[in-house]
Amino acid sequence: MLITKNNLKEVLFENHDARLLIQDVVTNTSANLYYYHDIEISVRMAIDIYNRAYKADEEDSFYSVSLINYSGKSSLAGAAVW
Repeated sequence: MLITKNNLKEVLFENHDARLLIQDVVTNTSANLYYYHDIEISVRMAIDIYNRAYKADEEDSFYSVSLINYSGKSSLAGAAVW
């Protein structure tokens, strides 16, 4: 599922801070975030996504990530920035 501001209620978040970061990304950037049920978006993931999405927009490039591939480390596996 592509995360949009209209379907955020279907996404599992670690806490409200993570929700707010992802809400900001889907509202204010061109990033594509693909979500799979039962994956919890942590604050750490949300911060990483936020930073990458805004950096891609600043560089006029494309950012897309499948959250099923999140490695739990400092980067997102499967993330694409063009």
